[in-house]
Amino acid sequence: MNKKFLLSILIAVILGISTAKVVYSKTNISKEDKNDIYFLQLGVYSSINSMEEDTKKVDNKLVLKEDNKYYVYVAISKYKDNLNKISKLYNNLGYNLYIKPRKVVNQEFLLNLEQFDKLLKTSTALEEINTINSVVLSSYEEMVINSEK
Repeated sequence: MNKKFLLSILIAVILGISTAKVVYSKTNISKEDKNDIYFLQLGVYSSINSMEEDTKKVDNKLVLKEDNKYYVYVAISKYKDNLNKISKLYNNLGYNLYIKPRKVVNQEFLLNLEQFDKLLKTSTALEEINTINSVVLSSYEEMVINSEK
């Protein structure tokens, strides 16, 4: 009886450890997913002059220099539906846009983005959408880009 009891405890401990590992790995993945957001990319340019010339009509934009190229983004959201709504502003100007996934680790920005995404979901007027989008881009520049410097 003593051996059966010890065997039962050993099996229970092994099952408990296995279950804990599975739960922990699932929790860890969901935390990483919270950092995934989407950028609406207007274009990539090899020179600042060509970028400025091509984006003259665009008031709200975020320009990031990476690998000696200028990436122009016009919106940021956690939801592709919101980006599709914003893309109407730029499709009317003749731009083709691309949705690019990126990771952001700045928790303050991610919390703000959640609130702005809620506003975007309920907004229908293009002027309202444009204003919210402008604030999101400015927030990213202030909270993420400037904090990295």
